[in-house]
Amino acid sequence: MNKIFSKGKLIVFGAMSLLIIISIIIKSCTAENPIRASVSPLDVEVGSPIRYADSTYNTSHILWEFGNGDTSNDRVGYYTFKETGRYQVRLIVNREMSQCFIVNVKERRSGSGSRLVKIKAPSRVVQNERVVFMADGDSDNWSWEFGESGKVDSQERNPIHVYSKVGVYEVKLMAANMMYPVVHRIEVVPEFVLVNPEDPDGKACEDIKKRLQQIIDERNVFNKNYEYLLGKYLHKNPNVPVLINGTNENDFSSYCYGLKIRGKQQSTVIMEVNIERDKNKSIKRVLVNQVSSD
Repeated sequence: MNKIFSKGKLIVFGAMSLLIIISIIIKSCTAENPIRASVSPLDVEVGSPIRYADSTYNTSHILWEFGNGDTSNDRVGYYTFKETGRYQVRLIVNREMSQCFIVNVKERRSGSGSRLVKIKAPSRVVQNERVVFMADGDSDNWSWEFGESGKVDSQERNPIHVYSKVGVYEVKLMAANMMYPVVHRIEVVPEFVLVNPEDPDGKACEDIKKRLQQIIDERNVFNKNYEYLLGKYLHKNPNVPVLINGTNENDFSSYCYGLKIRGKQQSTVIMEVNIERDKNKSIKRVLVNQVSSD
């Protein structure tokens, strides 16, 4: 019995000793590396952003210093250096612990860097129309001003905006890797302006355009818009051809269902719609120009 008891005590003692050793190792590692942070990339070109992030446990105060006088109290963010040089980026946690990163900022090479940012959006829309704006380019952060409020209106990549007043607006888009905004002018007109006496199909084209856009943006009313277009303009013929961007052709039914599916995967803007009629004045083909985000 004594031998069994002694062996059991030895096992317990060994387990406790192992736990103590593990605890000491963890404590030692934590004491040597109290800060959990990252800065990337460490080699960039002027105008390209770096990403800084801190995930240190139990912090009450964060201060990032970028080596040029600029600072930030955000735990995670992006920063863009405007001049070349070798910068020491320092993170100070709880006003006592710090960690440094060296960032090399080089001249921007011709033709290098991220894909330039562009705005994909129509230049003329109807008052109270749901307008889709798309940011085409490389970035993780977006900042849109639609020209009405004088401030940032959206931080989504592909926002939807409705203009309630007629006028000409300057739409501005800023991204994390840009120094100056991209500007797009958009004219908002009342519906009757779009009807040209010399173009009797103008109103029909704008109506078709509006309904197709709704199929993309408001998929829960697909049947309503699809049946409306089919009955009002196509004599309920789902096989009327649709020519997309002058190259791809599909039947009207397949095209509309494709728009519905596309709306779940990427943003698409119907830029322009035209129609071709046969000798009986019936629509024989619909011509659509559209753009989609990547």
